[in-house]
Amino acid sequence: MTAPAAALSPRQLLAERADAHDWAGVEALSGVQVLPPPPSAAGSRAPAWRHALVSWGYRITGVSELKNSTCGFALRDGRPHFFKYVRARSAVAELAGYLEFGAGGNEVPTLLSLLRTDAGTVMMYEYLPSMGLGRGTLFDLLCRAERAGTLLPEHEVGLLLDRIRANCARRTVCSSSPIDAFFAHRVGERLVPWYFERRLPWLDQRVVVGSVPQPVTMRECMEGTAAFFHDLGARECMLSQGDFSETNVGRGAVFVDLSNAGHNDVRGELATAFWSLFLGGGYLFPKYHPAAYRWREAPYADGAPLCRARLDPRTATLRIDLAHRLSPARADLLRRLLDVFADAFGPELFDHRLAPYLVMRAVGVLDLDTLDPADRAVCTALALHFWNGRDDLGNVLRTLVDHGRTR
Repeated sequence: MTAPAAALSPRQLLAERADAHDWAGVEALSGVQVLPPPPSAAGSRAPAWRHALVSWGYRITGVSELKNSTCGFALRDGRPHFFKYVRARSAVAELAGYLEFGAGGNEVPTLLSLLRTDAGTVMMYEYLPSMGLGRGTLFDLLCRAERAGTLLPEHEVGLLLDRIRANCARRTVCSSSPIDAFFAHRVGERLVPWYFERRLPWLDQRVVVGSVPQPVTMRECMEGTAAFFHDLGARECMLSQGDFSETNVGRGAVFVDLSNAGHNDVRGELATAFWSLFLGGGYLFPKYHPAAYRWREAPYADGAPLCRARLDPRTATLRIDLAHRLSPARADLLRRLLDVFADAFGPELFDHRLAPYLVMRAVGVLDLDTLDPADRAVCTALALHFWNGRDDLGNVLRTLVDHGRTR
């Protein structure tokens, strides 16, 4: 007797219907209107997304070109909307994340319609002030608190942490998760072309952080990370937005950018949130991806880590002195976030298996070889600190948050 076939998930069903160009089926599953591509405008050089919006009666009021998408604001019948234009496959992933994450009790902006084009899909959402010019994202709130030297408003922090705590309780065991795109998939997509295939002398330098010689080089650290992600197998997963960053959370714990939402690898979720709150969102991302912060508050001017790196010419050893003291607002939020994960999953969450996820966030978001030398040194010191401290990562992370110390 054969076992019954497992029911397909909404993500799989949506992908099947989109692959078959069954747009009526997509519309039925999504619950939103799927509008067909408008007739082409002869001789027009307008991008497909712009032509589609104008054809359906929208007046575009703001646009931001990002690495993997185009987003902006548009008016229709005097009503503001937020739109996001992505490849068709990415639209299916975001739609699946929207349905699964929203069904778990999480606040998300209402998806109103999908506008198809020959090249991709425009996803039309309701306008929320926190998504744009109202400057109400977690990033904006943090910047204001940092400049004032205060903590975040307690009603915002409490609501966000309660939501994450509830999502931690929605757990299961999975052999794959949407967030794998930021970890296992990036071995071949980023570690190999960025580092392993290039002759980068700094990968093989011996490194001393503070006064502590690091037992491995960056190449050895990355090779160990790549090996870990070769065959992850079944893991504990939790319901999450899948790309936690300060710009993806709005006032009132509203979540946006849902292409990786769903049941996600718990350690991947923790590593993503930690890196964003500790260094990425407060410093690295606004500096190297400024387009993503076009409608945001000006970054906190004192968010940069203090770093001095020098190469000892006699021994070819890179010596790094690093200090990164978080603002009171960031430190408080990050401490409490670590408490939520520790309470939900116990100390085993911070075991050696967390280290490769933390290293991947340090080296797999931005190509370190393209960064300013001081910033590359910061990421180098932290990646090695995570890898070499993998037997006590709970203490490692809390010490970094409390004191900015890498030892």
